[in-house]
Amino acid sequence: MKKQSEVLAEEQEALRAEIKLIHENEESSDEDIARGDALLAEFDEKEALRTAALKRESQVEEVLRAKLTPERVERPEPGPRGPEVMRKTQPYETTEELVRSLWSHGSYDEKDTVSRALAAVDDAPRHVNDSAKEKLHGLLEMDNRHAPLIARHMLLTGSEQYHDEFKQYVASRGTYVGEALRAAMSLTDAQGGYLVPFTLDPTIILTNSGTANPFRQISTIKTIATDTWNGVTSAGVTAEWTAEGTEAADASPTFVQPVITPKKADAWVFGSYEVLADSGFASELGRLLADAKDRLESAAFAVANTGATIPRGIVAAVAAVTASIVTSAATNTFAVGDVYNTSDALRPRDAAQASWIANKKIFSLIRRFDTAGGSSFWANLGMGVPNQLLGQPVYEASSMSSVVTTGGNILLAGNFAEYYIVDRVGMAVMYDPIVKGTNGRPTGQGGWFAFWRVGADTVDASAFRLLQLNQVAAATALA
Repeated sequence: MKKQSEVLAEEQEALRAEIKLIHENEESSDEDIARGDALLAEFDEKEALRTAALKRESQVEEVLRAKLTPERVERPEPGPRGPEVMRKTQPYETTEELVRSLWSHGSYDEKDTVSRALAAVDDAPRHVNDSAKEKLHGLLEMDNRHAPLIARHMLLTGSEQYHDEFKQYVASRGTYVGEALRAAMSLTDAQGGYLVPFTLDPTIILTNSGTANPFRQISTIKTIATDTWNGVTSAGVTAEWTAEGTEAADASPTFVQPVITPKKADAWVFGSYEVLADSGFASELGRLLADAKDRLESAAFAVANTGATIPRGIVAAVAAVTASIVTSAATNTFAVGDVYNTSDALRPRDAAQASWIANKKIFSLIRRFDTAGGSSFWANLGMGVPNQLLGQPVYEASSMSSVVTTGGNILLAGNFAEYYIVDRVGMAVMYDPIVKGTNGRPTGQGGWFAFWRVGADTVDASAFRLLQLNQVAAATALA
């Protein structure tokens, strides 16, 4: 049986839809406008009733929960003790307070919410592997100021009820809106999309291990629930030697506050009505979106230049700092000495934690430097790409340049802890029931428009060294 607050919320949604139609209709008559005013008054009246119902339901819930809290129950007189029964509170058992905080922007018990979200992670389905659970635990650490909002997001999108409603929403081709989906819709900025359950959401659990997109493996990942990430960096304190009785210099550090704003990305997934109705499309949607997200971000994190709509790639960020560029020694070739020079140019503090990234074809060229087994020998044809180069880890980045050409940026070494990837928590999807062909006629297909937000930039470009090819006579493509 539905609660009174839930019934009132459904009635308000119906009123909201009718009010929207009147408001957006530019040809509304005076009668329509009067009707809209009456609907607004009715909406306000139901809001007052719903607020009172929520308060009453909350009080009832508090009384029922008080029985389970020893501090609030009168203790019996000491005597013979019977068997003790322990009751485990389920993570998704009570979410009314969280839903209420969405509607009214009110407060909620942040510590309890985080605790329950941690329990939800431990009870997550099998496809959420151990590495993903470890990442989720990290997101919910209390020293992360975004943890309470992320925990609320997880509790509202992770329950079996929400999974069932999401599957119904997919299977019904966008016509089904249940209570859990309506609550989660309020988590989106525009309240126009339905959030992918957190256990399927690639903005939360995607690790990208084993792909040619290494950036999420080696960079610093931040997950936020706000519009921007704000950090603080400093070059540190400079010490000095002084003579007896000499005044010390001012060694106060200078602080910089880098700001990274997540950019919106989207993906379009569509299929025939038959496929959407007959297949388990809801369970496949997360995998399809994860693949599209990975390929899109791979290019952006590698080489995208700074812009209003795209995260800043590491190559573009480093190339903008002249001191971080190492130019090849020769004007017509890429030689083994260039690899040594790039490594040697790293600051001592960065060299110890540095990694190499380049296109596989560039690594193949490095393997050809010495075929006779001398001091420049790296690997023979029977081996894959070695996991280290000059004692530092090697990662393939398929979006980096694969050709030796004038001014080409072909090899990067650096401390990738100084490259930040900032995810705005929550991927949302919207359904378009009619896909049309080039002539404007329906094709018998429906599609899903998914969108998420992610930003990236380096917080210290001096932690990297980029090998840039000197003036080469002609471009040489690597076979």
